[in-house]
Amino acid sequence: MAKINFIYRSTNDIGKLSIRFVHGKEIDYRVATPIESRKEYWFKRTTRKGKTINRHLQLKDLPNNGSSQFKNHKEELTNIQDSIIEHFISDYNKGVPITSKWLKKKVFDLTNVLDTKTKIDAISKQITEAKNKKDQEEKEIIKANLLESAIKKMFVKYKTNENELKKYKVTYNMLLKYQEAKKIKFNIKDLNQDFADEFMNWSVLDMRYSKSYTNAQLKRFRSSAVNAYENDDKDYIQVSKKLKTFKMFDKVYKDKIVITLNYNELDTIDETKLENESLFDAKKAILIGCETGLRYSDFNKLNDENIQTINGVDYWKFRTEKTDTVVQIIITERIKYLIDKYGIPQTNYPDNGVKLNEDIKEVCEEAGIKELVKGSKAEVIKVEGKKVIRNIRGEYPKCKLITSRTFRRSFATNYYGKIDTALITAITGHSTENQLRAYINNKDESNIERTKEQIDHFHNTRTKETNKPHKLKII
Repeated sequence: MAKINFIYRSTNDIGKLSIRFVHGKEIDYRVATPIESRKEYWFKRTTRKGKTINRHLQLKDLPNNGSSQFKNHKEELTNIQDSIIEHFISDYNKGVPITSKWLKKKVFDLTNVLDTKTKIDAISKQITEAKNKKDQEEKEIIKANLLESAIKKMFVKYKTNENELKKYKVTYNMLLKYQEAKKIKFNIKDLNQDFADEFMNWSVLDMRYSKSYTNAQLKRFRSSAVNAYENDDKDYIQVSKKLKTFKMFDKVYKDKIVITLNYNELDTIDETKLENESLFDAKKAILIGCETGLRYSDFNKLNDENIQTINGVDYWKFRTEKTDTVVQIIITERIKYLIDKYGIPQTNYPDNGVKLNEDIKEVCEEAGIKELVKGSKAEVIKVEGKKVIRNIRGEYPKCKLITSRTFRRSFATNYYGKIDTALITAITGHSTENQLRAYINNKDESNIERTKEQIDHFHNTRTKETNKPHKLKII
């Protein structure tokens, strides 16, 4: 039966152990090991023939009590002993030669003592690599949890959607300003009710942004956080329990002011002879935009290629630029009139709409649409000592409040209640009548007159039918 003895031969208090491996009469090897131990563990004072001597103990003789350091040392040696014997049994049965070299290799394979520069360098490298890996992972976790990082991921998501990409870039820059003001970098987990409350106060009171604009930023913060969390395969990201439920400003559209052009004003614009001929294209944009309900970015799609016909009725059919939804614009008698007078709706204004918005204000001014109305207009004000542009509510000449957004809202407002609502929403892209009503700021009171007219018309028609003389039936 194979046996192993650990032998302490040093005269010092701390020294290295040797191992003696014995199996039968043929195998008896002794090799040095790099294992260091204490002399006091291995010798016990006793007497022999009346003389005091130090007897060398075997591993099994070492006591089970003592310091934690001693117990750990004994456990390590026991594990090495058991492992060598297990390897011996396996190799011996396979016919592997059991030599002193075999024993030495097993000892060094089973011990973690660094007795050479090569071993020290190798282990040092492993430790350094493990530390670097851990440090890198910690950096990744910190970066992944930043709200900045979450918004940047939306840049990738909307890389092919220019309008959404632009919105998230604005949101990102607003976050940077807020972090600078608060002198802190916010994590995704910080998105809770406290964050929302403080951000709303800063945005509206300090920065003078509108409540609706502030809500839009908070919604994009939330969308960014949810997107990052749902796509976190490594489970790095932490979120607040209130992420999807924190409250924002409510009823922000309750007092919304919608500026539209009615048909009397549109007729006035149509009949106005412009002194500045360069404004002709802007005049055409107003009239055709208010009649078709299209965004300016889709004007150039009103061409012959997109015309279709059903039951003799011509209409344009195409996908919109912004929302990629299919719209159908019927070529009515009024649209034919406008095309005959002003030409096809195509225009050469830049896509950003800045020049168009300037020119349509001038067209409306020349047409005399100058009555004072309530609205919001971009004004230069000072915020924290710097000049900034903000939408300021007040009373302004109506011509100064007209923008390209007026086109769609005028179309929806002018035709609401006069044609089927489904026909309007098919063009504006709203999925419900409530959304359409919110878009044009149509309040319940505005339906009172229309409701009375329709009910009165119904009963007048019914009464006439009832009072008609009945023909006698001959039996």
